[in-house]
Amino acid sequence: MKYTVLETFVGAGGSHLGFKNNGFKSVFVNDIDDNALKTLLHNNHDIERTAVVSNEDIMLLDGDKILKETGLKQKEADVMFGGIVCKGFSLAGERSPNDPRNVYYHFQLQLVNKIKPKISVIENVPGIINAKILKDDTPLDVKEKVDILWKKLENFKGYKANARKIGGVTAEIEELGSSLRKDKDNLLEFLHQNNYLISVKQDILDIYEKMGYKVFMKVLNSAWYGASTKRDRIIIVAVRGDVGIDYIFPEPLYKEDKYFKTVADALNLIDYTIKDIDNQPMKHSPKTIERFKYVSEGENLAKKIDQLPEELKISKFYSRGSTMRLDSKKCSPTLVPGHSNFPIHPYYDRVITVREAATITGFPIDYKFFGSHTKRCEQVGNAVPPSLSTAIAKECKNLLDRYYDSIK
Repeated sequence: MKYTVLETFVGAGGSHLGFKNNGFKSVFVNDIDDNALKTLLHNNHDIERTAVVSNEDIMLLDGDKILKETGLKQKEADVMFGGIVCKGFSLAGERSPNDPRNVYYHFQLQLVNKIKPKISVIENVPGIINAKILKDDTPLDVKEKVDILWKKLENFKGYKANARKIGGVTAEIEELGSSLRKDKDNLLEFLHQNNYLISVKQDILDIYEKMGYKVFMKVLNSAWYGASTKRDRIIIVAVRGDVGIDYIFPEPLYKEDKYFKTVADALNLIDYTIKDIDNQPMKHSPKTIERFKYVSEGENLAKKIDQLPEELKISKFYSRGSTMRLDSKKCSPTLVPGHSNFPIHPYYDRVITVREAATITGFPIDYKFFGSHTKRCEQVGNAVPPSLSTAIAKECKNLLDRYYDSIK
């Protein structure tokens, strides 16, 4: 029996591959990024035969329409998976409590409430556990104050970054930053005192409880299941009450760093004699290449800034991101979306390619990506590592096997 899966925020298909590897039949896939959908469909031809493909915004999706188009009845679907956009909860950035992306999970859960799958899975960054956002009924003038201040904070980051480029971070600029951070702390305290904030974790738990689901929550690392990259993700699994079976999180296959698959393990899978646009190296400036030469495996350029010739020196602030060189003998740290943040190759004086990043993440070696170079990098960086999704899907299958056996 093939179990059914519906996916929102499907992206390039990292999560889809996990369910496909466990024999699930895809009946609905959704993502607002057309390039990501093109990547997904090109590499997974079965989807167009079995699934409704949607590029609508999550806020516009209608559960009744999905049921009608897929031919499913309420409660028939087996799994609904949503790798919800996580920018609002990421530890990077200012994380405004009024970021519109903060409530995407509300729209996901509205769909769950209408479709009523046996299992609902949400995947996100661990930052969602401690995240707090504004309640819906927060006064408009308070929301406006939050928006104005966080806009000032974002603008200040750009202003200070430009000043760094020319070595001009003055005492006045530092004082402005200090003043804005103080304003932020004061406003957050005001929001707390007036009970305008709500815990995202608790909100999710409360909504699932009202819908009649039992929730299981755990942070899993992709390296535990065979990826050559360490990537912590919070996995929230909700099982419909009438199913009556607890979800069991997959046991790690590799429990210690010394057993994790390495960057070299991944790169050795690549045939560099094959012409592959996804394996086309970026063209760096001569100065950038010279800087890269000073960085040893596993090191960051920030530690070498003082040793550089004057003509190659840059701010330590700019020596992060793509100026960390991967250690071929270790598992890669999380690969952040965007080519400017991909790390340096262990052996060559360039950042890793889309293909190298995808292979480290765990995509099949012949998986083709579409869109601009930046978009393809984002697809890899945003993806659920396939080894992690495979482990999650396997336990979903085990649970469903038990359920269907019990009702025979």
